[in-house]
This record gives sequence, C-alpha cells and structure tokens, in this order.
Amino acid sequence: MRISVTRRRFIQRAAIAGTSAALWFAAARRATAKQPSSKAVWPFYAFDNGLASVPKIEDKVKLLKDLGYAGVEAHLTHALLPEWLEALTKHGLALNAVYAVPFLEEPMDPKWPESIGRMKGRPTRVELAIRSKTHKPSDPAGDASALDLLRRASDLCADTGPVVSVYPHANFWTERVEDGVRLAKAVGRPNVGTNFNLVHWQWVKQTRPVGEVLKEVRPHLFSVTINNGDRDKRTIYPLDKGDYDLVGFMRAVKDAGYTGQVGLQCYSIKDPSEEHLARSMKRWREIRREVLGV
Repeated sequence: MRISVTRRRFIQRAAIAGTSAALWFAAARRATAKQPSSKAVWPFYAFDNGLASVPKIEDKVKLLKDLGYAGVEAHLTHALLPEWLEALTKHGLALNAVYAVPFLEEPMDPKWPESIGRMKGRPTRVELAIRSKTHKPSDPAGDASALDLLRRASDLCADTGPVVSVYPHANFWTERVEDGVRLAKAVGRPNVGTNFNLVHWQWVKQTRPVGEVLKEVRPHLFSVTINNGDRDKRTIYPLDKGDYDLVGFMRAVKDAGYTGQVGLQCYSIKDPSEEHLARSMKRWREIRREVLGV
C-alpha cells in the first residue's frame, strides 16, 4: 500500500534519519538550507554485505542500531524490501540506499516502479552501478542509454524521495565518479547525483589527487563510502585494519565541504558481523574526533 507523504513530513523524516535528503528536496524547490550541526555531519551507515552472519533482517537492523549505525544500504531485492522497511521503521533507522546493477542494453526492471513507490518519502538513494555488454568502462558512447535510464528512474522518484545516484564500480561501465558527474550534469535534475566509493577509487588508476576530485564532484555528491584495505592488493578490511590513510581521506572530504552520508563497505569481510562492525564503528568514532573534533 502506498502512503501519501507531504513535503513537511518528508523533510521531518530526513532530519530524523540524520541525512542530507532534506537538502536534496530543498534543491528541487530552489530553496536554501542551513549547514547541519557538527553532530549531524557524516551520518554513518553500513552495507548489508557486512551483515552476512546475521540471518534475519530484523536482527540485522537491531545489531546496527545497537552498534550506533544510522541505517543500512541493501541490495535491491524486491521481495525483501517490505521486510527491510518494516524492521528499519520499527527500530528508527534509515534505509540509506538500495543497490542495483542494471545493464545499458536491457530494459528497466519492471518491478522498479512498485519498489520505488514503497520508498516514497524516505531519505533513500536508488544506487545504480551500471554495466554494459558493448561499451568499455567510462565510454561516453553509452551515455544516451544511461541518460534514458536515469531520467526514467528520476521520474519514478519525483521530488519526494528517494533519489537516484550513480555508483562507480571498478570494471563496470560507470567505473569512475567522474562518470556519475558527467551523467548527473547531463540529466540536470537535483534528484540525480553520484557516489564517491573509496575502494573503487583505489582499484582504478587515477591521474588527479583525491582532494581535487572531491571538490569537483561535490555539487553532485550524494554519498561517500569507505573501508580499509591493502593498497597493493584488492582487499577490503574493516576500518581498524589495513594501510589506507582514512584520516587523510576524510580531511579531504571535509575540505571539499561534504557533510552528508558516509557508508561502510564490507564486501568479502569474513569476520562475524558483530565483531567487524563493532570494530569499524569504534575506529569511525576515532576518525570523526580526529577530523571534526567531535
């Protein structure tokens, strides 16, 4: 059942969830928004791939709440979405994002309208890591098909939330954050933007400093995701293990003026969820204190 949500109610929900979705809505209305307080900067959520050792969705959500996470990013599994929404609402957490991996050459998933309708009024992103069967990564020859997909998703989301975000993923067609910015600019709608994924930044050869890129993409940036790892290998670790300079990276994020959501990538981490998520939260709080002084 679809529930009608007023503009005021949507912004209230966004504020309660501690996200920047209210700012996106205000942009759609060409309004101005105040900078969030230091305590509201960088609400920290976890990817559902970090919850593999917890079988039930409600137990996954409760664990995140108990550890202090703001919410979750879940793979867009249409049959499970109602259960996620029910558990998150019960425990007062946000559905920060749903993740999908469409192909340029295939029609839009016919179940998207129903699922996006279920997320109406929520400060959620529909994240699209776009693949291609014919185009190489970052090849603008695929832009026309991608723009059609993004516009149709944007239309489904309208101006009440969720929003649409391009997800850069190594070896996918949208491989770089610059791909997301190029597409967001071409769409020209405030509910279409992009993510910055630290691990995929590390895995793709770069030619510019990260701080320079963050400042450039900031006007279109809906989320920053982090993890730790080994710079010489394709590894993903909890925040307390590895050799990434996370403090330096988050300082660059701060310098770019980004205050929105920050997500924890957990793909391929083998430790029990309760253990690695607790360690990452402990380290995240240390990073926040070191960078923000709070």
